[in-house]
Amino acid sequence: MTKSGLLPIATGALLSLIAGYLVLEIVVVSIEFTWVTVPEELGTAPWYVLLVLVTAAIAVYVIRKYVGDTGHSPIGGIKVHPLTPREYLAAIVAIFASLVGGAVLGPEVALVSTGAVIGGLVAKAFKVADPKKIVSASAGGAILALFVNPLLSGSLSLSDAPKSVEVDQLLWAVAVALVAALLTALARFGAVRINEFTGNKPHLPALVITAVVIGSLAIAFNMWTDLSYAYIATSSEELITELPTLTSVSAVVGIVVMKTIAYSLSMGSGFRGGPFFPIMFIGAATGLLFSLIIPSGPQVTAAVAVGLIASVIATAPMKWPIAIALGIALGYFMGGWALVPAAIIGAIVARAIPRFGQRVQAKLPS
Repeated sequence: MTKSGLLPIATGALLSLIAGYLVLEIVVVSIEFTWVTVPEELGTAPWYVLLVLVTAAIAVYVIRKYVGDTGHSPIGGIKVHPLTPREYLAAIVAIFASLVGGAVLGPEVALVSTGAVIGGLVAKAFKVADPKKIVSASAGGAILALFVNPLLSGSLSLSDAPKSVEVDQLLWAVAVALVAALLTALARFGAVRINEFTGNKPHLPALVITAVVIGSLAIAFNMWTDLSYAYIATSSEELITELPTLTSVSAVVGIVVMKTIAYSLSMGSGFRGGPFFPIMFIGAATGLLFSLIIPSGPQVTAAVAVGLIASVIATAPMKWPIAIALGIALGYFMGGWALVPAAIIGAIVARAIPRFGQRVQAKLPS
């Protein structure tokens, strides 16, 4: 490839990285304000939780129905294709309404969409006939913001990580990864069935019912544990580092069960967002549960890391080398080299399990 061909690709990737980081910051700050700051000011306010979620459901329906249905189902993972500014506007507003409104989905699709529209504009500015490579590079640049943000904020770094590799943790990693992958499959199974019911089209009753169920679960969890609504609503990735501080088995069971239900409903009912960040949180909570309920069981940090990694790999279709590399990277970011062996085992176990919904995903509209 010539230098002139590399310039638009590099330009798109760099601009998308900057824009992706800004979009991610806006989403994170907005969710923090909506689901932490305001509830703390209001005190116990169940009406507020339901109001935000139902408003978001109606907003997503209206946007998809009357403005533009240019996004894609979270069940389909992440798909990269060119977006015009008008298409991007419809997609990003629906995603923003979903995420800030409390749907249990992640911001990764918002970043990919941002990169896609920037890539298209860069290709047009450089008068490139085929924009595919530029759009793909720009989407990749935007996705890098997901790694820049945790590295700068430390949101994936767990305290009390082991200082050395422990053989018993490697054995526990298999069990944790199996359960985390099973929960992922169950969530996808429910989402696929709901998606089949809605026909992957804007469906107001499904969206509103999902909003009410998520809100009710979040309210019940808050009344039961006095913990934040954000443990059940929203993607919750910012709370991963707080998980190891929880010592109540019943609270962690509630998180795993309620969050999985809310995640499955959010994916299948028509909200817009990514599937990865919420399942990271569910997987991390699954690992924590193992460490709490089993005497002399897995070390907390190792179990949390393995559960998180297994859930991500069970969600995404990826080749073996990528799965192993991702396991190594996440294990290192979360706890250093001592966590990497357990992380690799978690990645291998999750990758070896057939991914539910692969054929269904292939049939979903892009």
